[in-house]
Amino acid sequence: MSTHDDAGELDKIDTIAVAPSDFGLAGKHVLVTGGGRGLGQGIAVSAALAGARVTIMARSTDQLDETVRIIEKFDGDCGAHPADLSDIEAIPRHVAAIGERRPIDGVVHAAGVQVRKDAVDVSIADWRFVQTMNVEAPFFLSTAIARAQQADGRPGSHVFVGSLNSTLGLPRIAPYAASKTALLGIARVLSTEWSRTGIRANVIGPGYFHTKLTEDLLSRRENQERILGRIPMGRLGTPADLGGTAVFLLSDASRYLTGQLINVDGGWLAS
Repeated sequence: MSTHDDAGELDKIDTIAVAPSDFGLAGKHVLVTGGGRGLGQGIAVSAALAGARVTIMARSTDQLDETVRIIEKFDGDCGAHPADLSDIEAIPRHVAAIGERRPIDGVVHAAGVQVRKDAVDVSIADWRFVQTMNVEAPFFLSTAIARAQQADGRPGSHVFVGSLNSTLGLPRIAPYAASKTALLGIARVLSTEWSRTGIRANVIGPGYFHTKLTEDLLSRRENQERILGRIPMGRLGTPADLGGTAVFLLSDASRYLTGQLINVDGGWLAS
């Protein structure tokens, strides 16, 4: 039989311990951009397996359909929303359409582009293309989602995908490095503006993962050996490695974490 003191302690349990259910995403609706392939697909599948209702956004309907099939195979809940995020002015309409089906609780900005050139060879078109996709699209997508969350008085979690370049400079990717550094600044500003309404903003900094963006780099044996030699874990990252961190940041278990950069790099920056 419980005593009165025991009941009092149970009433305060949420202030002294995190419940296992807080690490899951049951009852949450999560939007993942770039969810048709690579890291975005891995994050979408991880979120669905954690119990979230997932909406994935990308240009390629075929890729989106593949992710939906994977998630549904494991009895997950996933819907596809084809969209071209380079059309910045259309973003509020996409958010409204997705939100009509179910309010958005969290978003992961996994879509991104890369241009590998020496800085002196980067054109204005190259620069604008990368900044549009990697900075403007996630910023205006998050602000549109947050506007709806604030109007409804709902909390939320916004997860931006940075890179090692959010912390250091690597050669031949000046536009990309600028964009990923910008995301860290954006997340910090949003965290200061939105925290009092329960909306959080954080950045995941992936190290080296074998994706479409790194395929040209890792296809060369000398590059792969050089990179693996810098990673204490001795291997490239997998989508599952990033998915766990994304699920944590989307979940209530990270409810007091905002404005932070979490590097998922196999120990690269520590070495």
